[in-house]
Amino acid sequence: MRVIRPALLLLVLLLAACGETTDANAAADAPAVVEDAGSDSSSTVEATTSSVATEEAQGNSFSTEVLPILETKCATCHNDPGPGSIHWSLETVSDAVDEAAFLGDYVDAGVMPPWPAGPLSVAFSNDRGLSPEERATLVEWASSGAEIDIEPSTLVRAAEVESLAEVDATLYPEEPYQGSPDVLDDYRCLVYDPQLTEETWLVGYNFVPDQAEVVHHAIGYRAPASQRERAEAKDAADPGPGWSCYGGSGIGQDELFIGWAPGQVPARYPDGAGLRMAAGDFIVLQIHYHYDLEAPLDNSSLQMDYTSSDEPLTEVQIMPFLGPAEIPCATWQEGPLCDRDAAMAAAIEKYGRAGVRADEANLLCGTRPSDYADMTNGIASSECTLPIYRFGTLVSVLAHQHEIGETFRITLNPGRPNEQILLDIPDWDFDWQFNYAPVEDITLTPGDTLKLECSWDRANQKPGIEPAYIVWADGTYDEMCFATMTVLDD
Repeated sequence: MRVIRPALLLLVLLLAACGETTDANAAADAPAVVEDAGSDSSSTVEATTSSVATEEAQGNSFSTEVLPILETKCATCHNDPGPGSIHWSLETVSDAVDEAAFLGDYVDAGVMPPWPAGPLSVAFSNDRGLSPEERATLVEWASSGAEIDIEPSTLVRAAEVESLAEVDATLYPEEPYQGSPDVLDDYRCLVYDPQLTEETWLVGYNFVPDQAEVVHHAIGYRAPASQRERAEAKDAADPGPGWSCYGGSGIGQDELFIGWAPGQVPARYPDGAGLRMAAGDFIVLQIHYHYDLEAPLDNSSLQMDYTSSDEPLTEVQIMPFLGPAEIPCATWQEGPLCDRDAAMAAAIEKYGRAGVRADEANLLCGTRPSDYADMTNGIASSECTLPIYRFGTLVSVLAHQHEIGETFRITLNPGRPNEQILLDIPDWDFDWQFNYAPVEDITLTPGDTLKLECSWDRANQKPGIEPAYIVWADGTYDEMCFATMTVLDD
């Protein structure tokens, strides 16, 4: 069993960052492979000795109340070789008993398991957060002696998760990616090319990490054939497969539609619906690798489920929304890039005008940089209400900021009797970005409005960064206030 003690574990849990990808012609040559679905085998872990009582605990029964929570909310990430197993390996009941005090502390503090959506959000399917009752059960068990009523050697296995109906193609990058342990957090953009020669309907997809212990999370973009040359240029300019990236893919005209973190189930669109993909469309995945000890060669894949029906499908649309991101230097900071014009010029030089959308966001939202000039205490915020022009049913919603993001809220029809907070993230963490799928149908009609509210805190910034006015741009130390809604056309 591997355990990192509280101080170091807390440090690891608080690490966050953003990134985007390198080899010439990777986009043109990346193979699409069809594979039969298989099942992973699990090795038996030798039981550790434990002196804990095996009689039923007075507070609650471990086997009927505690163990199911560990299986559904913890084991997905902490079973070997999950990304959390490097910090705490949960293979047997004795692993939970041995670290019960730490488990109880982190659960009580709300740190684990990670589920950024707060209680003001609508109910989501596959909610990996703990209910108040589940949290109380774990804390009570841990604080009352961590007694168990089954053998300590009993395996703790992740609950079965949903799977794709079919896997028609399994996509890989042109070549596996080899990172370096010298880079603790590595954000890499890699092209996954489905090699489509005609219009195709995607009805489901599933990101499958290869080296699960280092693949922390991934976000994915659909890009049109017109951007292939730009992707190839970025690939060629950066040694190794893909290119280093952060805020977005860096190629422009792409659509963010994939958000994966450990525990995310395969994405399946509603029956009779699909995402239309044109000939030549390709996917760019930004994969966050977190290297604690070593950097194994990774060949993560993307499973694709295409429709086999000749019947026309209802098209799923990806609707982007953006709000301003204007964060002036704090009063205690100074430097040439604290001037907004200088910061904008530097960002445009690095990422091109397509990668710097600060002025566009202000224009869309009717705001000006001067509206944020007084936000010099290290904390800044923005809001923007945008119109919805189409009929549809909400399939999922995804929010996106960078590393100094603090909060994010998305509200449908603010200030109206039918106001509804779709997604509220009270403590933003770039490393846990999900596509959130509402349990109940939420309909959209022309005339509805959507409000984005974002805030940032410079206290979240990594030390040693040159002081700068932060604008809406693709860079690692720039920021965004961006959301997408996946909508089923009505």
